[in-house]
Amino acid sequence: MNNTTRTIRSEEITIDMRVLTIMEDGRKNGEIYLAAIAPNMELTVITLDEAPDILPCFDEDDACVNIPDSTLMLCYNPAQVLELGGKHYLTGPVILMRIDMDGDIISLSMDELYRFQKYLAGHSITLMADDQKLPCICME
Repeated sequence: MNNTTRTIRSEEITIDMRVLTIMEDGRKNGEIYLAAIAPNMELTVITLDEAPDILPCFDEDDACVNIPDSTLMLCYNPAQVLELGGKHYLTGPVILMRIDMDGDIISLSMDELYRFQKYLAGHSITLMADDQKLPCICME
């Protein structure tokens, strides 16, 4: 098995050929794949149907921001944004998705997952509160 390992938030993230195969086979069947990450969850590939289980307000009351220089969108619950020192931090689950020119959600590619990992590497931070670690994504 061919494995690619990247370090995000000082945790090991492994994407292997099984993920690529599942995504390719699923797309042939019309499945839409997104990515999710949360303070208590590793970066995970999910289906569109699974998104509300991770982010209950997904596609209803969620907010989305565009990742610069990409077609990728981060969706999150606005109630889970912490403002500290003039910066905004996402403290809850995040869904990564891509939309087409018509505004429809479309499946992510492996290249986009890699781009998201690079984004996380530069924007992930752990804040401390009452001796508790709070993994966050800095929005600035």
